[in-house]
Amino acid sequence: MTTLYCACCGQPFRRSSSRGPAPLYCSRDCRRQIEVRRRVWASRQPAERAAAATSAPVLPAGAGPYPQTGMVWERASA
Repeated sequence: MTTLYCACCGQPFRRSSSRGPAPLYCSRDCRRQIEVRRRVWASRQPAERAAAATSAPVLPAGAGPYPQTGMVWERASA
């Protein structure tokens, strides 16, 4: 048996059978939770999803698009 991790809660669980595809969720509750999340995500307006996907990342004050870090890389001796 292989140890898997639930795609909903992240808990480790054992696969009960080696036949068929590997399960994604550890319990029926997690499957239901993901179904609810999918319905909510699908019900959002397409414009709202597009706006969320194209929003610019928030940068700290003073950070430009190309922050100067001043890092100097040195070759490590082998």
